[in-house]
Amino acid sequence: MTLRTTALIAGALGLLLFIGGLIADAVRPSDVGEPRATLDTSVVVLEPDILALSPEAQLTVEGSGEIAAYVGRTSDAEAWIATRDVTFVTGVPVWEELAVEARDAQPVESSASPSPSASASASASAEPTAGASPSASPSASPAPSEAPVADIWRQHWTATGTLEMPVAQVPVGNTLVIESVDGTPLEAVQLTIPRAIDDAWVAPLKWWGAILAVIGIIALGSLIFDIRAARGRGESWAAARRQASPARPGGRRHRREELAATGGIPVVAEGDVAEPAVHADGEDDADRGSEAPEPEAAAPDGDDDEDGEVTR
Repeated sequence: MTLRTTALIAGALGLLLFIGGLIADAVRPSDVGEPRATLDTSVVVLEPDILALSPEAQLTVEGSGEIAAYVGRTSDAEAWIATRDVTFVTGVPVWEELAVEARDAQPVESSASPSPSASASASASAEPTAGASPSASPSASPAPSEAPVADIWRQHWTATGTLEMPVAQVPVGNTLVIESVDGTPLEAVQLTIPRAIDDAWVAPLKWWGAILAVIGIIALGSLIFDIRAARGRGESWAAARRQASPARPGGRRHRREELAATGGIPVVAEGDVAEPAVHADGEDDADRGSEAPEPEAAAPDGDDDEDGEVTR
C-alpha cells in the first residue's frame, strides 16, 4: 500500500469523523433543563424534598397579578394551606415536564353551641315571671384568619406578573408556598435546572476528522494532478549528477564500453545521416553487400591538347 493510498483512506475516515462530530454537536441536548407545568390554582407548594433535587435551580412562577412567596416550617405551611385549593410540585419525571398534583381545600367542621337559659323567679306578689333567651352561634370560616407574616413565615418575597428566585434562598428543610395575592389562578411554574452533559469528546472528534480530511484532500489533489513527470525529471537530474560506478571487468557493460571506444558500436547523433557500421575486420556493410566498381578505361598515352585531340 503506497503512501498516497494510505492518505486517501485516512481522508475518507476523517470525513466520516467530521460529519459524525457535526451531527453529535447538532443533536447535543441543552446544558440546562427547563421542566414546566401549567397551574389552575392560586397556590403552588414546593416541599423540602423537591427543593433538594437541585439547589442550583432557578424557580419561575407566572401569574396575572401580584405574586407572593413564603418560606416556613412544613407544619405551619400545611396548616395554612389546609383550607385552600393548592397544587403540589411532586417531581421531575422528564427534563421538559414537572409532575404536579392538585388538592382541594379540606372542609371546615362547623360547631354549634346552643346556650338556652331559662330563669323562673317567684316574687312575693305572686307575679310569675318567665324569661327564655335562647342563643345559637354557629361559626364557619372558609379561610382562617391570617396571622402577621412575621409570625407564620420566616421569609417572604413579592413580585408582579412573574416571580423568579433561586431555590438556594430557601433554607434546607423548609417549605416554599407561592400564592396569587388577589386569588386569581397562577399560570405556570418552571424550574431551570443545570445539566451535566458529557460532550467532551465532540470537539476532538471534529478536529481530528478535519485534519484527516485535509490530508485526504491533499492526496486526492496529487492523484488528480499527477506529479510523476516532474518526479521523473528530478530523478534524471539526480542520476546525471550522480557519478556512475565503474563497470565490472568481463561484464556486458564493460564489453559495451570497449566496443564503443573502438568504434564497434556506432554513436549516432540526432539529426545526422546514419553511416554504415565498420566491423572488426575493417569491412563495412557496403563492401560486404556489393562488389567493387569496375575501373574506368585508361586514357591513351600522350598529352591532350586544348582541342581535345591526342598527340603522339
